[in-house]
Formats: sequence, C-alpha cells, structure tokens
Amino acid sequence: MHLFKRLQFSPDFKLLCVYHTIVSLASGMIGIFLPIFLFQEFGYSVYLVIVFYMAGYALYALLVPFGAMVMSKIGLKRSMMTGRAFIILFYLSLYFLHSNPLIFAILANINLLIFRLVYWIPYHTSFVEFTDGRHRGRQMAWLAILRYLVGIGAPLLAGLLLTSYSFNLLFILVMVILAFALIPLSGLSDVKARFEYSYFQTFRELLKKKNRRWRMAYAADGGQSMVGVMIWPIFIYQILEGQYLAVGAVTALVVIGSITLQLFIGEYTDKVPKKRLIKLGSFIYALGWTAKAFVATAFQIFVVGTFHSLASIMLRTPFDAYYYDLSTDRGAYIDEYTVLREISLHTGRALMGILLLILISLVSFQIAFVLAAAVSLLLNLL
Repeated sequence: MHLFKRLQFSPDFKLLCVYHTIVSLASGMIGIFLPIFLFQEFGYSVYLVIVFYMAGYALYALLVPFGAMVMSKIGLKRSMMTGRAFIILFYLSLYFLHSNPLIFAILANINLLIFRLVYWIPYHTSFVEFTDGRHRGRQMAWLAILRYLVGIGAPLLAGLLLTSYSFNLLFILVMVILAFALIPLSGLSDVKARFEYSYFQTFRELLKKKNRRWRMAYAADGGQSMVGVMIWPIFIYQILEGQYLAVGAVTALVVIGSITLQLFIGEYTDKVPKKRLIKLGSFIYALGWTAKAFVATAFQIFVVGTFHSLASIMLRTPFDAYYYDLSTDRGAYIDEYTVLREISLHTGRALMGILLLILISLVSFQIAFVLAAAVSLLLNLL
C-alpha cells in the first residue's frame, strides 16, 4: 500500500503521533466505561446521565469564543497543556463522585468544560499546521491506526481491572497516563494564532445564511456522536448483564476488524473527491445505526459493532480530512472557523440530549439509534 511509502512526517507530526498514542491508551481504557460508571452512580437513571452530558455540551457551545480568546493570549501549546491538566482534574472529581454525587458531578463538569474550552481549538488549529494537505487523509489514517492498535488492549485491560478491583483504580491509571502525555505535548512547536472575532460577532458569523449547510452538517455530526459516546455503551452493558470483561472484550474485537480498512480508506481519501466518499459513508453509517436498534445478544453486538465501525471509517476519514481542508482554505481564519465548527458540533449534541430525554421516555431506549441514523444522513451537507 502507498500508505507506507513516500510519506514524510514532520518532527511535530511524529510528536503528535506519540502524544496521540498515549492519550488513546487512556481514552481507550475509560471511554466505553465512563457512561456506565455515571449510569451506576446516578442510580441507573439514563436521564441523569443525559443531563450530565447535555449540560456540559450546552455550556461549551455558549462559551467556546472565550476559550479561543484565552488561546490567543497564552499560546496554543500552553493552552493545550492547561487543558490536559483540567482533564486530569475531571477524573479526580469522578474518583470522589461516590462520596457526594451532586457536588462532584458539578465539579467534574466544570473541569471538563475548562478542558474543552482551552484544549480543542488550539488542538485543531495545530493539527492543520502539522499536516500536509496533499497527504492529510493518510496522515489521519496513521493517527487512527495508532488509536485502534492501542484500542485493542485498552478496553480489555480496563475490563479486567474493573472485574477484579474498582473504578477508582481505573481513574488513577488514566490520570497517570494522561500526565505522561504532557511530555510529547510540551515538545510541539508553539504555533501562533490570534482569534479575531468578538463574542457576539462569532455567533453572527455562525448564523449567516452562507454557513447554513456546514453548520447543519456539524450539528448532525455532534448529535449522532452523542448517541455513540453515551447511549451505546450503556445499551451493551445492559445486554451483557453488567459483565465488564465482556464489554471490554467485545469492544476489542470490533477494533481488530477495523484496522485494515482504515489503511485503505486513508489512502483512498487522498485520491478520490472527499464529498463522494462522505455521501457513500454517511448512507452506510446510517444503516449501522439502524441495525444497532435491533441488537439483543453479545454476538450481535460484535457483528453490528464491527459493521458500524467499518462504516464509521468510511465516513470519518474523508469527513474529518475535508474539515481540515476547509480550515486550511480559510487562511488566517483557521481558529475562527474551528470555533464555529465547535459551536455547531456541541449545539447538535445538546439538542440531541433534549430529544433523547423526551423520546426515550415516550418510545424506548432504541429510539436513540433511529435518531442517530436519521441525523447521520445530514453529514452530506458539508
């Protein structure tokens, strides 16, 4: 495959790969289990879990411009490192959640909000600078492959820890791993960027008619991703009757089936118009969401999960690469465009949360997957 040939990585991109791998280990260990932990701590109420996520998304969507302003003052690298410190504090808050669920849930959401505000805008802005537009699809494929390779063992390890010990040990390990991630992050070049919009100008720009299509596409992306991050883990936890190791094992098996296709799609993304791949990928991805509504056994979780993961690769690789291409086309306004995208993305997540609160109580848990399938088709608007 040409993915392995004629592709030179800059020193910054190599550091980004190391950093991404370390962070992926932590997120792979905690990612699928975090909503399950909250589900348990909130008295097995999916509605309280939705409120927890939805509140954080809504506040972030409203405050994103302030995070970009902070980035302009302290620089991209320092802003990202500050964000990483607050995500460690987020997990520390969860460590103490059982002692006072209300207080520490609020504190956890505040730490998570600050992390998002000072981390994601400089991260995406730096990523545009550290990748090559001609080979961005393959470079993104490399990062995804590293995440998948780590993702094979991470959920299994977490499942074993949770079976033998508790979430507290898992939180400690995740915090230690994230602390190590600061080392390669500190070595990145400190790219300079200045956010030019005022707070209200940001929202005026977002609401312009010319931005309507991609605004809706990013909102749809946020909406469907909320279902994947929050509802799907709780759903499979219930099907597998609370067996942590089984949850981790099924997650790992799904990852194994995804790696080869990621290599192929990454290279194909650089050769074929990305919008054509997005159109095909969003249709297949929507089918995957629909299939999840009918899952009832561990084997079905594996089969449908693998299919949906492959569909996600077909969609996400060109979709994300196209986003970075659009950011590059904005020239000096990369960070401004990123802010508008983040607002749209998290507004979509908050709106999906409202719909879930209403419809799950009126219909069933599976309605979340039908909603995700419907909004996935809107990604074609990008």
